[in-house]
Amino acid sequence: MLSELGYTLTRMAVSAMAANIVSSSIQPLQKVATLKCIDEKISSDPDVKLAWAQHYIKKGFVALERLLKDYAGRFATGDEVYLADLFLAPQIHAAIKRFNVDMTQFPLLSRLNEAYNEIPAFQDAMPEKQPDTPLASAS
Repeated sequence: MLSELGYTLTRMAVSAMAANIVSSSIQPLQKVATLKCIDEKISSDPDVKLAWAQHYIKKGFVALERLLKDYAGRFATGDEVYLADLFLAPQIHAAIKRFNVDMTQFPLLSRLNEAYNEIPAFQDAMPEKQPDTPLASAS
C-alpha cells in the first residue's frame, strides 16, 4: 500500500513538473504579447518571430520528452488524465497548428497528442472551436 502511494505521489509530482515546464518555459514565450514585443524591439520579420517561438517550444518539448519517458501511459503520467495533460494538449496543438513545429522529433508528445485527439472534451476546448476565435486563425 505504501509503495502504491509513493508511486501515485511520484506521478503527481511529475505531472506538476510537466505543467510547470509548459506554463513557465514554453507558453509565455510564444504569447501574442511576447511576439508583439519581438516585432517592435527585435524584428518585424514573421520568420524571426516564428523561429523564436519554435526555439522555445522545441527546447521545452525536449525537456518534456525526457521527463515523461518513464511515466507516460496512455497519457502524460499514466492512463488517466492529470494536470500535465491539461497543459500539454493545447500546447502541442499550438505547436503543430500555429507554429509549424516538426513533431517527428517528439514521438512521445506526438503519441500523447493522438490520445488527446480522441477525447471530445479536449477537442471542444481547442481555440478554433471557441466562439470568439477570429476567422483568420480558425483555419
